[in-house]
Amino acid sequence: MRIIVIGGSGRTGILIVEKLVAAGHSVVATIRNPRHMAETVKRGAETIVLDLDKSPLADFTTTMKGADAVVFAAGSAAGESSALDRIGTRRTVHAAENAGVKRYLSISAIGASTGLSIRSMDDEMKDYYKQKRAAAKFITSSSLDWTILEPGELTDGGGTGKVLLSQQAINEESVPREDVAAVTVALLEEPKSAGKVLQLTRGTQTIATALKAALS
Repeated sequence: MRIIVIGGSGRTGILIVEKLVAAGHSVVATIRNPRHMAETVKRGAETIVLDLDKSPLADFTTTMKGADAVVFAAGSAAGESSALDRIGTRRTVHAAENAGVKRYLSISAIGASTGLSIRSMDDEMKDYYKQKRAAAKFITSSSLDWTILEPGELTDGGGTGKVLLSQQAINEESVPREDVAAVTVALLEEPKSAGKVLQLTRGTQTIATALKAALS
């Protein structure tokens, strides 16, 4: 498949790019900062500089034409408003629809769709979850074949290849970014994951087994 990865130079996005290329897919990474271009190019991705907030919507549409899927792996940087998650989602969903791309996968946050209470969170995290929930509503009301992946706290370091994946609320556990990337690839390659919101944490099942169980 030809896959557009929005936020392809981020800590999770770059791993998604790597694993998609390794799986034989053609990858286009969009990045906001041109200084990060060498990182995505080195990993085998065609790279385009696009700003989720400032670039014309037509530029996103043009980039997506002919693609089979879009992965939204972007996120606000430290000190930025989480509104970028909502705004970026809305703009990329519109662009995908305009470009005729049906498949759309978004990386969100655990509990965003399951009624996780945010009352005890600090203001920054409350805003983060409010934006993620608004983004999810926009995705699920679109015409796209969407999947939303809601991982637990993201950790760096190597993945284990063992996860827990569920359409139901699960305990808030961490999960390596590398495993998030591997699950993303598996979801894109599984048509039955369309129309599903899936919680993801570290676990004891292989990704293939966890995915089969979650979709059964």
